[in-house]
Amino acid sequence: MISLNLADSRILQLFSNSSEDYKPHLLDNVFSLAYNDSNLFATDYEDDAPANETITFLCGNRNSRVLQPTIPNDPDLPSKIDTSLPVMFVTHGWLSSAQVDWVQATGQDSLTFFDTNVCLVNWEQLAAYPYVVAVSKTLIVSGYMTEFIRFLEASGIPLSEVTLAGHSLGAQISGQVGYNFQGQIGQIFGLDPAGPLFTGAPSSFRLEKTDAEYVQMILTSRGTAGVFFGEGHDNFLPNGGFVPQPNCVTRESGDSDIAYQITCSHSQAHVLFRLSLNPDIVYLGQQCGSYSLYLDGRCSSNPVSKLGVYSGRLGGNFYLRTSPDPPYTV
Repeated sequence: MISLNLADSRILQLFSNSSEDYKPHLLDNVFSLAYNDSNLFATDYEDDAPANETITFLCGNRNSRVLQPTIPNDPDLPSKIDTSLPVMFVTHGWLSSAQVDWVQATGQDSLTFFDTNVCLVNWEQLAAYPYVVAVSKTLIVSGYMTEFIRFLEASGIPLSEVTLAGHSLGAQISGQVGYNFQGQIGQIFGLDPAGPLFTGAPSSFRLEKTDAEYVQMILTSRGTAGVFFGEGHDNFLPNGGFVPQPNCVTRESGDSDIAYQITCSHSQAHVLFRLSLNPDIVYLGQQCGSYSLYLDGRCSSNPVSKLGVYSGRLGGNFYLRTSPDPPYTV
């Protein structure tokens, strides 16, 4: 049996190989590494506390911008959530937390630009596990989110008024939740959905277009930390979706530099999504068959659409370029 530490080190080795390895086969290699070892998930990480002790929903709205812990069947729900408004969930990824800047800023910006409820999903205790274990724990998170959303639905918020936005593993968790509701969730924004261990996984386990009435994916680290192929109704691919994104370029090409390029590029999806909540910041993608065709100008007469919540929902893959400096518009 491969130990978890060894498995993790081999995954990281795949990530830190030369840039020639930025290809879809990387995900297949990682997926095979984990699942060809039938005992990989038979670990010592199974004695977690109950979901209500390891997962927290921090919720609020414009009348209560200080987000408060909220639970299924919460008797104080009216002081935390206005059931006459939609609700947006923001879910972080691996080795992260709902307290990090981008999650907090996304929640607050959502309240600035929309009259909505916001719930930040904090699953940092489970996200702190080695990657292959954290992947298995996503089902606990999505199960508890499903229970909470059923409570909100019973309290008066229709599923069509529920938005899920998740980064990396948070995007795959959002897909699992959408699957649990048979695609009745209003919209899901997958911010560079995690790739390793999800390539070839069952539909119930990964984000795809059947998980909500509308699914948008923003891909910024294709074939490395993120999935290679977009499976949303709309797929936005800034700079082709490849590593490194323009603001993540380094002068050197050592292992640490490449690791930085990957993690920085992986994060750029949630950066662009959060900035795009402001209607004055527009990332306009052009519908096209490939990035090379886009760069050659062979799609210049094709439809365009805005990345993020203001998308025209035209369907297909949309390519765009960004700049190295904030707010990254060209």
